[in-house]
Amino acid sequence: MRIVFLILFLISNIFAIAIDKNWYEGTNENLDKLYQDQIKKIDSLKTTASQEEKEQLDYQNLLLKKLSNFIKQDNQFTLKDVVQIENLDDYIKKIKDYLKIESDFTNKKDEYEETSKKIEILEEQISKLTEKDAYPTINSQLLYAFYILKNKQNKTIIEEYIKYQKNFKKKLLDSLNSLKIMTNEDLAIKLSKIETNYNQILKEEKRLLLALDKAQISENESKINSLENDINQLKNEKSKVIDNIIYTKIEELLPSLKNKKSQYFDFSKNLQEFIQSSNEDYSSLIELLKYLSREHLGVTKTTFADTKESFIDMIKYTWQEINNPVIPIGEGISIFAITKFLLIFIIGFSIATFYKRKISNATTHYLKTTSIATRTMLANLGYYFLVAITFIFGLNAIGIDLSSLTILVGALSVGIGFGLQNIVSNFISGIILIFEKSIQVGHIIEIEAGLRGKVTQINMRSSVITTFDNIDIIIPNSTLIQNNVINLTFSDDIRRLNVPFGVAYGSNIEEVIKIILKSLQNSSLMYIRSSPEKMAKVRMTGMNASSIDFELLVWISENPDENGVGSSNMSDFLIFIYNTLQEHKIEIPFPQMDVHLRRN
Repeated sequence: MRIVFLILFLISNIFAIAIDKNWYEGTNENLDKLYQDQIKKIDSLKTTASQEEKEQLDYQNLLLKKLSNFIKQDNQFTLKDVVQIENLDDYIKKIKDYLKIESDFTNKKDEYEETSKKIEILEEQISKLTEKDAYPTINSQLLYAFYILKNKQNKTIIEEYIKYQKNFKKKLLDSLNSLKIMTNEDLAIKLSKIETNYNQILKEEKRLLLALDKAQISENESKINSLENDINQLKNEKSKVIDNIIYTKIEELLPSLKNKKSQYFDFSKNLQEFIQSSNEDYSSLIELLKYLSREHLGVTKTTFADTKESFIDMIKYTWQEINNPVIPIGEGISIFAITKFLLIFIIGFSIATFYKRKISNATTHYLKTTSIATRTMLANLGYYFLVAITFIFGLNAIGIDLSSLTILVGALSVGIGFGLQNIVSNFISGIILIFEKSIQVGHIIEIEAGLRGKVTQINMRSSVITTFDNIDIIIPNSTLIQNNVINLTFSDDIRRLNVPFGVAYGSNIEEVIKIILKSLQNSSLMYIRSSPEKMAKVRMTGMNASSIDFELLVWISENPDENGVGSSNMSDFLIFIYNTLQEHKIEIPFPQMDVHLRRN
């Protein structure tokens, strides 16, 4: 299949039409001759062409004439040289001229980019054509040639604009030093009157817009048309007043710029704020003033002022952006609200974790005497309470009304009914275990056919059992609630240890019991000695084929005492019994078999 696609791709490339550069490359004389010959050829083809073909030929004829006229035009583009500027009025006039040229330059760049996009589209269309001499193919080639020639001219004009602008700005900069500026004491009064007029226009504009809304509600067409005309006239007047204010402010700031006074930056800031509030595009003017201040006042001074303003503007812009809604929930959730939510969650979880660790490992006098299970319960309940409070505060911080979560709670209820039964069951079982205290941290339990270990954690979903081989087993809480569990340390941590041993037949039974108990009393083994009810005992359990069987009954504690010392284990007692019997020459039996040989 891949080979087939490759073959089709190669065939399409072989038969695809290439761009015919003869239509736009060469001298103007040769190109014009080519266009005229094609026009004559069209005239001869029209006599036998169909109606549809005539339309294609007419379009082709039109393109050829446009191409011919285009190459015959004088494409030399020149701009007037900028003369030395002497007074303030001429300087402001030149600034207006510069902005006009800047606008023309921007339009020319936009035209160049738009034509480049058309060229790319035509290249794709021509590559899909297969008949070289077909009328649509020739027409596409001619239109492509027209755009190519047009962009060549635009590129030349753009390059001239760039050079001219550079010289123009240099002339404006050089003229600042020799500029003659007369003090105009009436300038502030003039600016105040213009601004008063501007404010009145704004009020009138609001009034007309409100009246237009009323007319549109009442569907009064004549009133709507009249108000729209009034609004358009007012907008034109408003633009003129804005322009007048801006250039009056420039007249105000130029003396401070010429004399390199820091007051210039205040005037410049005031001008930029007005331009921003007017919603008019004077970005080229602002860039020109930044260039003049940077070159005339010095980079350091201008950069410091720009940096200060830019920093303030950046802070304002950043504050505005992070408060803009990005998630459409309620009135909208902003980046700042999300940040607050995360910050509250981090602080809340940190406090909850610190509380849980502090309570679980408490060593203070008022918690030291409490049991591990009680401390675990207090730690878990406090931890989850703090997490819940954190969650509520976090939702309030991002502006989510908790009452609006009722739908979510309903959806969760359905989810619990279908897929979350086990999770909820374990969660509820964890709460029951914490409050019921039938199984607590530190208890030794046995489940599932001899699996025995100590409870080290009771969490909301599962509990951790550590076996005596130091293996952690995670068990769902519902398993501990629903199944049979042997709790070896439910009421206390003391249990009886049955240590089996045997002696040979012929041994003195009373002597054996006496020796074991006396030696045990004098030994260093750790077991319960202080309680009369839990004194060590030895009892005879049976008479087997090879031995008389006994059990040593001792009471031990499953958990270490307050000094960290634990009771002796089964191995310790067995070793003790063996050594004691050996010491007192009491025979320890082992299975024996008598073999009788019979000779036939």
